[in-house]
Amino acid sequence: MPSGAESVHERICQWIEQSYRPQQPDQQVLVLSPSACCHLTALRYVRAGFDVGDGLAYAGYSEQPCAIISSFTTFFEDQPTFRTGALLFRFAPGDGGGAAGFQVLLVSAWVDDEDVNANMLAIACVPSRALPAWLKFEKECTRIANSAIPFRGRVYVMGGAEATFDATVNWDDIYLPARLKDDILQDVDSFFKKGVAIYRRLNIKPFRKLLFAGVPGTGKTMLCSAIAKWGQAQGYFVVYVSGSNRYGAKFWKIHEALDMAASSEAPTIVLVEELDSYLEEDSRAQMLNVLDGTESPENKFGTLLIATTNHPEAIDTRVLKRPGRLDRIFIIPEMNSEDDAGRMLQNYLGDSWREEHRGIIPALVGKPGAFIRETALYALTLAAYQNYDHLPLKLLRDSLRALEDQIEAKDDFLTAHRKTELGLHAVRKPKKRQNGLLLED
Repeated sequence: MPSGAESVHERICQWIEQSYRPQQPDQQVLVLSPSACCHLTALRYVRAGFDVGDGLAYAGYSEQPCAIISSFTTFFEDQPTFRTGALLFRFAPGDGGGAAGFQVLLVSAWVDDEDVNANMLAIACVPSRALPAWLKFEKECTRIANSAIPFRGRVYVMGGAEATFDATVNWDDIYLPARLKDDILQDVDSFFKKGVAIYRRLNIKPFRKLLFAGVPGTGKTMLCSAIAKWGQAQGYFVVYVSGSNRYGAKFWKIHEALDMAASSEAPTIVLVEELDSYLEEDSRAQMLNVLDGTESPENKFGTLLIATTNHPEAIDTRVLKRPGRLDRIFIIPEMNSEDDAGRMLQNYLGDSWREEHRGIIPALVGKPGAFIRETALYALTLAAYQNYDHLPLKLLRDSLRALEDQIEAKDDFLTAHRKTELGLHAVRKPKKRQNGLLLED
């Protein structure tokens, strides 16, 4: 018995042979085409008069009746995507004349069986003389679909539960030492403004890689979001690699994001959080080649990969210690100045800020940004719960103390329950602490 895919394929080919091919004056050939050719939103972005060679240009398409395939359209992010049924594409001589025009019938259908799963099957009937022109058109449709051009208004998510998201963090909302903050933005900006041309002049792929390393809570995620929003304001394409779908954190997602960047025809920023979680043993060799540039697709407009990690020690030393694989490593610190800690606290307290709150700022120095945020949010919640019309300094101190106690209790628990090599539980003497955080020996 034929599988579902084979059955649909045979039915489409027979229908084309019986209902369309006999009426065509030219010799025809059947082509298995990419699904992008029936992606309605991608087709909308194929520019009018797209040159397919021999003086011919794309002249649009129309929907055609098809007796064997029901016509329906799927949607993604409120935009039409794949259409089943028949589409008739037209190609005509351009302004300068050229070869005789031609048309192509494309029939598409969803197939679903144990071998193929749900996949779009598209078969085109193409005049033999026009096959090179059609293949060029196919390539353009695929480029548009794969580079997510229709979804450029937001950050595009590769491999996540959601397809896109809005970057909402402003650059002014990032609290870092001024020199470090300026250095990061200058590195990003100068790569696209000047660096890409230098890379190309030296015959090097314009592919730059930055790593943000720091303990959890220092604001690496907010920093990436701020760079995403800044990049979109420059007209750059921004792709966020996610490990949240059913496949998890897999290195092939990074590679697909780089492929997408290469076909984007735009400067592109690729963001990868927790890079160490994508580096499985069986993908390390590929990872080295991609970061080297050997197996990374080229984007002539420049691709900037920005990765983060809480655990730089988990990243292969062949990556960390060889320039060119990671070009620069920025250490994102805890709040190391009262000025930065105070500005962050004031930002989170908003209208509830009072001058007396400066009394807690010295205790916030050395804490991660997430620690300061939680201190503010919990204090505001306590004030609202207790029906205060303002936020007393005492509640801020109570909030800070509760958070420090929570971290200390967690550290004691993890230390006491750390397993020995024999699988037994050993209770160890707690390490020294500073501001509620464990210190290394």
